[in-house]
Amino acid sequence: MVVTIEGALRDERFRLALPHVEVEGAGLGRPVRWVFTNEREDVANFLSGGEMLVIEGSALTRPDRSMTDLQYAKSLVDAGVAALVVELVEGVTAMPPRMLDAARRTGLTLVGLKARVPFVDLCQSVNTAIVRERMSFQHEVDTMSNALREGLSHVNGIDAVAGVIAGLFGESVAVFDADGLLAAEAGGPFRAGEPTVVIALRGRPRPVGALEISCRASTLDDERRRAVASIVAPVAALHLDGGARVGMIRHLTEGPADGVHATAAEAGDAHAMLDALGFAGSCIYMPFALRFRSLVEGLDAVSTMIERFCARRGCDVACVLEGDVMAGWLSAADLSDGLAEFSGRCLDALEGLGGDGIYVVHGKVAMDTVALVDGFAGVNDVLRGGARYGEVVGTMAAAVDRFVATGDMDEAVRTLIVRTIGHDVLDSPMLLDTLCACFDNLDNKTGACAQLGIRRQTLYNRLDKVTQMIGVDHNDPRDWSTLLFAAKIAEAWRRAGGARDGGGHGQSVHHGPETM
Repeated sequence: MVVTIEGALRDERFRLALPHVEVEGAGLGRPVRWVFTNEREDVANFLSGGEMLVIEGSALTRPDRSMTDLQYAKSLVDAGVAALVVELVEGVTAMPPRMLDAARRTGLTLVGLKARVPFVDLCQSVNTAIVRERMSFQHEVDTMSNALREGLSHVNGIDAVAGVIAGLFGESVAVFDADGLLAAEAGGPFRAGEPTVVIALRGRPRPVGALEISCRASTLDDERRRAVASIVAPVAALHLDGGARVGMIRHLTEGPADGVHATAAEAGDAHAMLDALGFAGSCIYMPFALRFRSLVEGLDAVSTMIERFCARRGCDVACVLEGDVMAGWLSAADLSDGLAEFSGRCLDALEGLGGDGIYVVHGKVAMDTVALVDGFAGVNDVLRGGARYGEVVGTMAAAVDRFVATGDMDEAVRTLIVRTIGHDVLDSPMLLDTLCACFDNLDNKTGACAQLGIRRQTLYNRLDKVTQMIGVDHNDPRDWSTLLFAAKIAEAWRRAGGARDGGGHGQSVHHGPETM
């Protein structure tokens, strides 16, 4: 068992100091990595997270302090401090109100000590318990690891791998390959709705698949999961190697290295991989990622979706499973039905997966390799924000949140452009001005026509062209509003001389004449 804040406060020496929780913050069940004392204002610069920091109350009221209580509390939270413990005995006998307010605003756990106990005694007592628990825990992990290695040393198939794991933990076990197909199961059937853990199995060059284990008798913590993964993955890879195809799909779904826009070299590599995978250069795509609460309960629905989508002539799906995440793309071989129709078909397929146990994230339609790779940057960015099972979220819907959360303005605008209007629209002054006119007039078509000096049919022709270029219909109120906002930001950024990444970093935006 790890030592938590609550456990530390129940320690014999701590109890003598009469601890009182002033602000609970993120909760008293949070683990404590170490207890120590340091009253420097910039102590956060020397922390690695999980510490319980003990200081005197007078340290919060010194006249020469350069930081406010709010700045100090925020620095501790940003550093991952488990709790701030303040002695309130001499001079400062009550928690300063500004510190209380700062802790509440930042989510910092704040504890007051009403009796004096030497800080060295507090630190030594709890830290000894932490070391003791750590040694005991490591012994348990080592014992489990040795038993697992021994059991897997003579297996002759993936069914035997599942059997060894089920026997060791006394749980139900399912092993899935990188295509999301059930490869083996042991330990009896899973029960509907029961808690499980999903462990990613990764080989050195590419994903192997995933392992799901029920949690009836015990729960595998992060360290035990890592140990299981490191031992099982190399053995499972001998029986589940999906070949270069899996590696190429995984590489494409990782997105560009900078997390925003593919370079020319990345685009060339990605195009070669798509060709090798059998996707013609004329394909259109929609990138997606699915996060599962349980693979056992969720993958059947995905298999059904893929079968139905691929039943239509010229449609295909490529995807790869790694742990609890499946990422890939839906595609069509031609544009005969139009981008808007293809986008709607993809959304219908993905929205059908939005059950309680699956979190669906999708990008906008991609007409070429660069747009597909860039699309995965947005998908992965949204996916990292945490799972919201049962929801279907598009990167367009999350684009504004990403914009305001980015500190660097150039990066914020670059990201917004890539995930909304794209560089093709940005490089078309006629289309960009048209979208800005719609924004200026609250998408009133009559007002936009008057501002641009064009006829209504000309306006609709331009809007239809935008729809055909990026797959967002001007009748879609949510995504179209995001598109207009992005166009206005891009136009202002361009006029201000903002740099953009469009094949070459740091190029300024330049438009030539264009008519329609």
